[in-house]
Order: sequence, then structure tokens, then C-alpha cells
Amino acid sequence: MKWGGVCRAARSWGLVTLLSCPMGGAAVAAPLTFPVLLPEGGGLSVEKASAPSPRGPWWYAWQRGTESVVCPPSTCTPPPGVEAWRVYPQAHPGQWRAGVALGSPGQPVSVSEVDWSDPLENATGTTASRMRVEVALYTGLDEPLPTYELMRLPGAGPEGEAWGVRATNSEPASALGSWSGDATVISPCARLTVQKLVASDAAARPREGAYRWNAVTGEWSGSAATLVNRAVWEDDGRGDGPRAWVDDRGKAVVRLDWEPGRAPLPARVSPAGWYRLTLSLDGSVAGGRRCGPFVLNTSVTEAEVEAGEPYRAVIDAVWNLSYLDVFVRAEAPEPSADVAQMSAGES
Repeated sequence: MKWGGVCRAARSWGLVTLLSCPMGGAAVAAPLTFPVLLPEGGGLSVEKASAPSPRGPWWYAWQRGTESVVCPPSTCTPPPGVEAWRVYPQAHPGQWRAGVALGSPGQPVSVSEVDWSDPLENATGTTASRMRVEVALYTGLDEPLPTYELMRLPGAGPEGEAWGVRATNSEPASALGSWSGDATVISPCARLTVQKLVASDAAARPREGAYRWNAVTGEWSGSAATLVNRAVWEDDGRGDGPRAWVDDRGKAVVRLDWEPGRAPLPARVSPAGWYRLTLSLDGSVAGGRRCGPFVLNTSVTEAEVEAGEPYRAVIDAVWNLSYLDVFVRAEAPEPSADVAQMSAGES
């Protein structure tokens, strides 16, 4: 989704920019270009950056009417008289870093939106898919933090689309920044749980009331199998669980790489069928799972979710969590498993 800047917060926290945050094990995949708030004071490793000075290969960019032109220097030259910029790909090491805010002990942070990645909400994977589970949490800031403008690099990247930061067309170049009244939120207490709801590959959506949240185990009781149940603070660096991550657009998210067809399942449990993906927060209730060495400050109880289609995320304010039910088809699906027919069988 595209996030617009609306400040909803009425809190205070320590503002820290371009710093190294505590808690290792969460590798930064791309330069941070959108601000991030760490309510518990850790959860994401961000390298220091002394100045927003990008390096390495770059693309030209300029405005033609209402459209942006972006192309490699080997294939184009800006017309005389236009204001041109450089665009440095996110995939290359860069020295720019957006602002980072550290939370204060005992100061709750209310998340305003939980954003499950669009491919999860708007497409149906198969047992042969490699699915990227990403969840972004957003909140408003009392005081704006530095942010940087990204531009799309057409035809670049492994999937034909990549992003880069806009910079001055000079030597040395300087990344062009502004200020944002919003930030993403990273909590080390965030837990991702992936569960197969029913053993069969039936297309009809399971009955909602069949499952109850168990805060002690961090999963839904009544499911056929639990594939993943781990928090960010438990990240051991092996990459097989959820971790704090900076995506290709420079936003901090909670990420899990999931391959339904490769996950071990009990006998007679099909890899195809309905799954529930849950983002919960350790430390939410007394007697539930604790958040390791951290004290939870993050809440999603008042958050909104984007209305995806065909899969819609849910906020459970009682348990301070969000979940998304998705259907995974067999690699060679039968027509009866088509998403268009599933809605007719929902109960």
C-alpha cells in the first residue's frame, strides 16, 4: 500500500537519528529511507551514517511534464535546461539513513495501521510458491523525522522493478531528504505464527468460531498444525523465523520467508488448504508469553487494516494481535479450488 503522512500520535519519546540501535541478529537488507520507531528500544540493527552521501552506480532522472523519466546514463542524457537528478539503487550500499526514534519505558505506542503485504491479501499462492510474509506497522510522530524520496527503476531488479533514492546531480552527490510525521514500528515482541487450519485441502473457508487464541503458547487452539511460532526477539540468525527487515523500499517490516510445500506436516495433513498467519505481541497479557528481556510498549488494539481482496486481515483488540487467513492451492489446482468459487462455500 501507499502510506500518506497523517500524524495521529500524542506521545513523547527520545528522538535519535542516524544511530546504531541495540539488538543484533536482524540484518539490514537495504538502506533505511523511511523513519522507524522502536517502542521497546531495540529490535532492528541500523548502521550509523555520517552524511547522506550515496556512492556507486546511479541512474539519471528528470521530470517531463507530469511524468518522471528514469534511465541509466549509458542509455540517455537529460535534455538541456532541465533539472536532473541521480537515483542510487537501494540494492547498493549507501550512506543515507532515515530517522530512528527510541521509545521510553512505560510509554505505550499505539499502532494506527497494520499493513500485511499486498501479495498475501490479493493473490493465491500454491504449494510450489515461495511466499514473502511481510507486515508493516505504522504510527504517527510527535515530531517529524528525516525521510528520503525513492523513485522506481523500471526494468531493474530480479522481478523487473527496483527502487533508488533521489540525489543531486553533482560530485559528490547528496541524497535528497525531507521530513515525515509518520514512521513504521518495529517491536522485538512481534511474533509470527503460521498454522494450517484444517487437515484437508477443502476450498470452503473454515468456521471462524472453531479457533481460540492461546496466549500461553502464542497460537490458535484447534488448528491442524503449527508450522512457525517465533518472535523477533528469538531470532537466532538462521533466517528460518521472522526477523526485522528493511525492504527494497527502505521501510522497516517484520518478514518471514515461507514455502508451504516444503514445511513438515503431520501425516494426513495436506500442504494445500487454508492457513492462518498471525502477528501477535509477546507480553500482551498476564500469564502469556513474555517478551524475553523487553517490556512491551506496542499496541495494535486501535489499528486499522487495509481491506484486501480476496483475503482480509483482522484486528483482534482483545488479544492485541492481527491475523490473515489465506488459501494455498495445490501446484496443479483443480477448477473447484479457484478463489472465485471459494466465496460461495464460505460459512
